[in-house]
Amino acid sequence: MRKLVAILPLVLTTIFVYLLDKPLGKLPAIGRLLDPVNGCWASADPVNKSFDLQLQLPGLKQAAEVRFDDRLVPHIKAATEHDIYYVQGYIHAYFRLWQMDMQTRAAAGRICEVAGEKALKFDRGQRRKGMVYGAEQSLKAMEADPRSKDMLDAYSAGINYYISQLNYRAYPLEYKLMGFKPEAWTNIKTALLLKYMADDLTGYTEDIAMTVLRDMLSPAEFDLLYPSRMEGSATVIPSDTVIQHPSLKTLAAPPDSIAWTHLQTTDFIQDETDGKGSNNWALSGSRTLSRAPILCNDPHLGLNLPSLWYEVQLQTPSMNVYGVSLPGAPGVVIGFNDSISWGFTNNYRDVKDFYAIEPMSANTYRFSGKELRYNDRVEVIKIKGRPDFKDTVHYTIHGPVIYDQSFHGPGGLIKPLAVTWMAHKPSNEILSLYLLNHSNNYVQFVDAIHHFNCPGQNMLYADRAGNIALWGQGQFINKWKDQGKYVMNGADSSTLWKELIPVAENPHAFNPAQGYLASANQTVTDSTYPYWYNGYFNEFRSWRINQVLRSLHSATVEDMFKLQNDVYSILASKVLPVMLQHINVDVLKLKERKYLDFLGGWDYRLTPDSKAATVFQVWWTELYEVIWKNRFSKVPDKIYPSPERTMQLMIDNNPAIGNLNDLAVYSLRNATDSLAKLEKAGKLEWSKAKNTSVNHLTKLPAFSYPDLKIGGWGNTVNAAKSVHGPSWRMVVQMGRQIEAYGVYPGGQSGNPGSKYYATFLDKWVKGEYNKLSFVPRSGKATSRFTWNIQP
Repeated sequence: MRKLVAILPLVLTTIFVYLLDKPLGKLPAIGRLLDPVNGCWASADPVNKSFDLQLQLPGLKQAAEVRFDDRLVPHIKAATEHDIYYVQGYIHAYFRLWQMDMQTRAAAGRICEVAGEKALKFDRGQRRKGMVYGAEQSLKAMEADPRSKDMLDAYSAGINYYISQLNYRAYPLEYKLMGFKPEAWTNIKTALLLKYMADDLTGYTEDIAMTVLRDMLSPAEFDLLYPSRMEGSATVIPSDTVIQHPSLKTLAAPPDSIAWTHLQTTDFIQDETDGKGSNNWALSGSRTLSRAPILCNDPHLGLNLPSLWYEVQLQTPSMNVYGVSLPGAPGVVIGFNDSISWGFTNNYRDVKDFYAIEPMSANTYRFSGKELRYNDRVEVIKIKGRPDFKDTVHYTIHGPVIYDQSFHGPGGLIKPLAVTWMAHKPSNEILSLYLLNHSNNYVQFVDAIHHFNCPGQNMLYADRAGNIALWGQGQFINKWKDQGKYVMNGADSSTLWKELIPVAENPHAFNPAQGYLASANQTVTDSTYPYWYNGYFNEFRSWRINQVLRSLHSATVEDMFKLQNDVYSILASKVLPVMLQHINVDVLKLKERKYLDFLGGWDYRLTPDSKAATVFQVWWTELYEVIWKNRFSKVPDKIYPSPERTMQLMIDNNPAIGNLNDLAVYSLRNATDSLAKLEKAGKLEWSKAKNTSVNHLTKLPAFSYPDLKIGGWGNTVNAAKSVHGPSWRMVVQMGRQIEAYGVYPGGQSGNPGSKYYATFLDKWVKGEYNKLSFVPRSGKATSRFTWNIQP
């Protein structure tokens, strides 16, 4: 008995150590996580950490050097193209490995593997929309061209060598918290990352809702409330641009009885139920004080940590480029080199269409009078702590069946719908970036962007020779009028996508007479463009940008900073006077009048401290809702007439709006309740009410930055919303000496325990900029840290 008592503590200790070294349900191995030497504590960087390194990378062909400036931006210098991308891959992995891993897992629908069953619906959605299928098609194109293949191979090799040197102690903190480890990087992961961006920027559609609305409204009502082109749009391509003669014929639409499907109430069951924007503009020397062109860009994307972007300079004998890269992909995405600069905004032309599928059996469907077999793809979704989930996705002549009885669409849609999406087609955006980074003039720029198929982008250009240009670039289809605007009949061949529009015929402008070009996700062209298209366009920011740019004749970079951070609301300036005109003050209660009084003398600016901004935004949101909800609340995704169109109808006092006198009072009363709650919580100031936050991808509060004191909203140039906003502000003056500035909401390191994790966030909030240290070919970067790298 004494012997048993003596060994019992040893047995218990052994069991305890064993349990601590094993995952417990959804928890990681607690013992390893709390290990003071190798666990989470080992992931924090000392404040005075030196990043100086002497490295030997066996995949390198010649010696290379990386000089990090005081913001930890690497200036990479290599003797060969292979080596520059190898080192870039190694650096991306060194600072952002977990982010790269998680984003490509998300693209592939593999989050369940590390997060458990709660991510199953998300993963199924990714598989069913054909994300991996699209990445596979694009990878074939990327690896068929030796330039992009060599670029990808070198980049992946750099990442994998870094991963091969890691042990548990060196894992990024998030791996330890989530209880999984890095896996080898392959070229398909880079293709998946680009599809992830394509989905983010072209995934939004209104086809299903528009199909319901088309049957709900008369043609006159539909055209009034949902016009194909917004009245007064300041189009991306100036209206006086000479349009190239089309090489393709205008297609005749098939009869409605053949073209369209109808969605009945029986196609929906009860189910669980602001787009992304960007700004860019360029001024020619005729409108700047320096007489040199200025290019500006601020793509609006999700505000996350680690940041979406990673700042870098790449220098070889044939290339010297600076800008922001995507961790997970080689090259620079937005930036400039010795000769040219460029920036992107989302084009928003519709490149994703839905087809109603008519099943004939469990394995077949009807098409063009024939019975065709599905090409089935069995998606095996691995789930942490649970058995695998198998989802059979039917592929049709149109593409994958994304929605059906087993996976419901918007509003609980159960009718089988297949999706045809440009992101499913082979494309080589990596080659486009490679050529962009190497381009020295406009002709080379045009050649480079013509390889960029999806997502469609408004690609802005300025060079040191004094030229500015803008292309509505992407691969688009020659469609008959309204093709793809509604869910189409998938059983008839007349609804198939037809010819590709030659990319040379995409809308574009070069050195326009007005002396500037600007895009902010507005309508791309006026009605003179010969090819029909639809899309999801926004106008408020473009109206404001054009208003300001027209007034500038000696613009400076400081003027551009001011415009990128502009919080003047065109919406408020136009619609608030109408709202006030229709309010009957005599019927208001004291507390309602109190909030109304905030609006007296307001300058329509959504500044961080403004209480008037909060009152307007809350009241406008309530008014917009009560105008449309009774008519359209049962439409999938609640697709109301756009705020721009609503504003125009209100200004015109159109009967479609209803009785504005009653609606204004009713909505103000609803708004008063919300405003009183905000005031009680001490959140009546605009920045507190909207709570712009930059959250860690895990949503862990300790790694996130909520309640940022920043103004603006989606209807202002500075479109800082709750969790979306300017992800990279860049201003480049293309003079004899390139002068460039930039800032993004984060920092170079992906490690929450590093002082470089969110270094730039305060400047971003305040509207300040970092001067970008672009090192000429013959120069040498001023360095805080240096990597000397040998093969």
